[in-house]
Amino acid sequence: MFSLRKYGICLLLCLAICLTAHSFSVTFKVDLSQQIISPNGVHLAGNFQGWNPGATTMTAIGGGVYCVVLDLPPGNYQYKFINGNAWGTDETVPNTCGVNDGMGVFNREVTVGSTDIILPAVCFGQCSLCNQNIYVTNGNAAFLGGDCYQITPDLNWQNGTVWNSNQIDLLEDFSMQFILNLGLSDGGADGVVFVLQRIGTSAIGVGGGGMGYSSFGTSLGIEFDTFQNPEYNDPSYDHVAIEKNGDVDHISANLIAGPVQMSPFNIDTEDGLDHVVQIVWNATTMTIQLYFDCQLILQTNIDVINSIFSGENMVYWGFTGATGLNSNLQKLCVQPNAVVTGNIPICPGGSALLQAGASSTNVYNWTPVTWLDNPAIANPTAFPDTTTTYSVSTLDLCGALTTTQVMVEVLENNPACAVLPVSLMSFDLMTLEDFLQFTWTTYSEIQNNYFIIEESADGISFCEAERTPGAGNSNDLRNYEVILKRLSQDRYYRLRQVDWNGAHEVISSLIYVEGKNIDTPVMVWSDAFNMLYISGCDQRLLYLLEVYNANGTEVYSQNLKSLTDFQLVLDLKTGVYLAVVTGFYGNLKSTLRFLVSV
Repeated sequence: MFSLRKYGICLLLCLAICLTAHSFSVTFKVDLSQQIISPNGVHLAGNFQGWNPGATTMTAIGGGVYCVVLDLPPGNYQYKFINGNAWGTDETVPNTCGVNDGMGVFNREVTVGSTDIILPAVCFGQCSLCNQNIYVTNGNAAFLGGDCYQITPDLNWQNGTVWNSNQIDLLEDFSMQFILNLGLSDGGADGVVFVLQRIGTSAIGVGGGGMGYSSFGTSLGIEFDTFQNPEYNDPSYDHVAIEKNGDVDHISANLIAGPVQMSPFNIDTEDGLDHVVQIVWNATTMTIQLYFDCQLILQTNIDVINSIFSGENMVYWGFTGATGLNSNLQKLCVQPNAVVTGNIPICPGGSALLQAGASSTNVYNWTPVTWLDNPAIANPTAFPDTTTTYSVSTLDLCGALTTTQVMVEVLENNPACAVLPVSLMSFDLMTLEDFLQFTWTTYSEIQNNYFIIEESADGISFCEAERTPGAGNSNDLRNYEVILKRLSQDRYYRLRQVDWNGAHEVISSLIYVEGKNIDTPVMVWSDAFNMLYISGCDQRLLYLLEVYNANGTEVYSQNLKSLTDFQLVLDLKTGVYLAVVTGFYGNLKSTLRFLVSV
């Protein structure tokens, strides 16, 4: 006899089994560029694998970033990263971005819904990305720690640039705040320029009175000039101006606005003080506003996309600075999330990186928390199923309460999400001794945001190795090149394309690369000086030195990195010892048995 009740129970069980059987890929990434990597590897532990600190190995993908891809069914998961393979080497997750497990320990958390997730490469033991992966320095510029960078030291004829590795979309509004310090010497020189350009993150210009911005070509610059150069028709006071195409002459046709006095309170800004600067772009009205010490000092209207960048809307941004016969220590502090993003369209299954902007307290609480990887950080990744507006309130660098709203629009049934964005003509690799040179050519591109070279140890789980901007929209042949370091381990590579809406797909075949042959280090013991000499190391790799006595007990260990040769004084008692140098991946080993007699 047919039973509706039994049929309903079976149907529910069937649905439950089907739903729980479906999993989605989650890409976990961690940046350990600020850490000494454990010789026991890097691992991921979480409640999805029984909190085993050595079971889930992460793969190095370059730049100190490690990655692993797991298939997980929908649900909430807690996890943390392990610099090693045992508890005690796990990261301490800050409570500002962690979830309390009920026993006072904070873990990271991710919610898996109905789409694949690629999490950002968070800094080990921190809530945000590591700074050196966000900003690129060139010339005499240098990372000072925290969020701060030296543009130029207080020396003559210096030239430096600092670029954010992410581009700005000029079709969207943006606002950014940063701290600028122009030095102590009133007679110093020359100044700093905020620049929008299409060259890339290696761009650097001409020093001296051009403030590192001269000769840039197609670009927009907002100068903070601290020296009167008659050849550029500078006023006598420290001033700001907006100009284009690397031209800092104030009577040139390339002058857009200014010059005006930089500080509303003082003609001299080389006072050794930190000054808050804010730059605001309104894409609808095409208005640029410049604030200095929280006061509006310059405003202008200009069609930046068409009158400067010939219709290109994606640009790099950052800072140039220089000194000449006179000098100053010129530096700035700019948070990784300095730029406040506008609304973001994505295709179904895509994701969007939100940006809250600079904060004086570093306290963030995004709402709603639905489909966010972490609502307590400045730049969470959102992957909503439907269009969702996210909101966060912060105290900005001027102490004002600022509310940021970002609408992530899911483009349902949008033809742009169904179009193959890139027609690939070729994808080739030239294998050199130390480097891999990837080149590819496209026939055409539609709404193409960027390309990703992906890397894998097994040809199954892939992680990002490098990304490069796409052409947007193009019907011409476009050539691309990416150069990566050749690793000592075998690797697989492929090319992925990501469009403006966040949709992405692999567009190349798989390329296999054999690991680079690396010479084994050589060791020599000097009994007279109690010194162990080690030579022949690859300075790009990490090695572990271990010394054992005749009983097999380890008496000394040390990580070796960043040099080819080492001289180590060892305080050892008389006896026979065994020194072992092992490569990080265990794929090379050198041993030396030696006698200590003095």
